[in-house]
Formats: sequence, structure tokens, C-alpha cells
Amino acid sequence: MLIVGFAQWLPNAADFYLPMLLRFIALFGTAMLYETIRRRLAENASVLVPLRLAVAIAAFAGASWASLVIPVFLEPALHPASYIVTAGVFISVALVITSTAAIKRISVPFALGFLGTFLSALFFTTLEMALWLGIGLTFVMGAIGVFAIGAARQRREAADLLIENQLLTEDLEEALANAEFLAVRDPLTGLYNRRALFEDRLYEGAPGDRHHVMIVDLDNFKQVNDRYGHDMGDKVLIRVADVFREVLRDLPGEAHFAARLGGEEFAVFLGMDNDAAADRTAAALKGRIADAAAGLGLSDGLATASIGLTHMNRGEGIGDALQRADNALYGAKQGGRNRVRRETA
Repeated sequence: MLIVGFAQWLPNAADFYLPMLLRFIALFGTAMLYETIRRRLAENASVLVPLRLAVAIAAFAGASWASLVIPVFLEPALHPASYIVTAGVFISVALVITSTAAIKRISVPFALGFLGTFLSALFFTTLEMALWLGIGLTFVMGAIGVFAIGAARQRREAADLLIENQLLTEDLEEALANAEFLAVRDPLTGLYNRRALFEDRLYEGAPGDRHHVMIVDLDNFKQVNDRYGHDMGDKVLIRVADVFREVLRDLPGEAHFAARLGGEEFAVFLGMDNDAAADRTAAALKGRIADAAAGLGLSDGLATASIGLTHMNRGEGIGDALQRADNALYGAKQGGRNRVRRETA
């Protein structure tokens, strides 16, 4: 609009009306194209047709810019407005080419549309003027092209660096999250580890003043590794961990958890006071673990569970409660394995 406004000071001001209309059409087409692509992307639809249309719109836009400057050269006038119009057009063209240089589907048709239209107009002037204008335009457009290519390369490098930094950040965040996970979790089963149980004292957040603790030991687990291989041993441990999660998830409240103490030995904390409910949970774990072992095709007596169960009062150290549970576990082992024993002392 400013360029057309300054052109009104020139003797051939009427020659700029058609170019002004072409620029409005180009702007409208560009806006419609952008809206169409944006909508298709939001709908996950193909944007192939709009992108092909973008080539034609870009070429038309370049031609519309050339049409704004052609009247200045066809009817030269020694007037300040002619310099303003010329400079405004070439600055605008340079900005468009530079900003779209990374998208050749836009920048190349735009530049060709501008050059083709401008050079076609030179047929209506003298040979000498056409020669000088052709040389000048080639020099200007060459300089714009070199600058645009350099700017596009810098933007690509900046974008690549940004993506690389983003990937490094994501990798770092993932590594930190993994480190935080492994700090309190067993890497094989995903259950809490000894540190979470003894150092982080997860049990302290449980409501009430009396809870329950059990130690679960898988029977004859060494034979599982010896007879079926360590891969089967890992499968058993992972499946047992799933049993813990499934059983504890169905209990009322959210203060229950299981931890792997090491090897085939686990600790289970029940944030509940009711002895009968704790006994039922221990029995359920024993039965589900036996079913899991059978489901994996293990022989009878392999990877069943012996469980020692005891209560734990608030303020009591977890080590003391686990020691009582371990005494009860010894009784379960001595009693024939695959059973639950409660220690009340």
C-alpha cells in the first residue's frame, strides 16, 4: 500500500492501479492457501494438492511484485517517488526470497515469476535500456539469491542445532528419569528395592498405627535356574512381581507395596490393621504364585511361595518387623514350604 501510495506522485500514477489489484489478488490467494494447509494439517489430511497450488501462487506473487516496478522503468521520471517505489519493491522481493529460501517450492517460483514478468516487459523498451536493465536486474537478483541461500543455510543449521539440543535434552531427561527409577526400583521386576524400603521408609506414609509386613520366599528357586535356565528364572520373578501388583491393587487403600530384597526374596507391606484381612491377602499371594509357577510349566514344588507374616506398629523399625516375619518364614519352610506362617511375638 505504501509503495502504491508513493507511486501516486508519479506522472503515470494510473499505471499502478492494475499492479495494485494483482498484489491484492496475490495476498488473498496466499492467505487462502495458508488457511487450507493449516486446516488439512489439523485434520491429518493430505496437503499435496495445496502444496502444488502453492507453486502457482508463489509465481503469481512474484509477477505481481514485478508489475509494481515495471511502470517506473517503462516511463522513467526524475522524481523521488520513483526511487522509493523501486527500492520498496526490491527490498520486499529480497525479504520474500530470503525468508522462503529454505522452501524451494515457494522461493524458486516466486523468483522466476518476478524475473519472467520483468524481463518480458523489457521488450517494450529500447534495446539499450533493456540491456542495462537486464544486467542490473541479474546483478541484483544474483546478490539476493546468494544472500538468501546463505541465510537459508544458517536457518537450517540453527534448526538442526535446536533439534540436536532438544534430542540431547530428551536423552538427558530420560537418563535422569531412569536413574531416579533405578535408585528406588529393582531393574528386573520394577518393584521397590531395599533402598526404598530401608532408606526412603515408604511405609511411614501409611494411615493408622498398626500395619502388617510379610517376607515371601520362592521355594526351591535354585532348581528353577538349574533345570530350566536363568531366563526362566527371570520370567518367574517378573511374573511373581505382577502377582504382587495385581493382588495389592485390589486391596482397599493405597499404602500397600512390595519390594524385592534380593534373589527370590520379597517383602510386602500392607497398610492395614485387620489381622484376618492380612491373612487372606497372604493366602491369596501364596495361591496366585503357585498358579503362576504352574502356568509357566514348572514342576510341582518349584517357585511356590513360603510366607512369613507379622504385624508392625507405627514407630517401629522395618528391620525389627522383617526379622519377626523372617522367623515366621523359617517356620513355613520347616513346615513343608508353600504355606503361610504368622509371627505374633
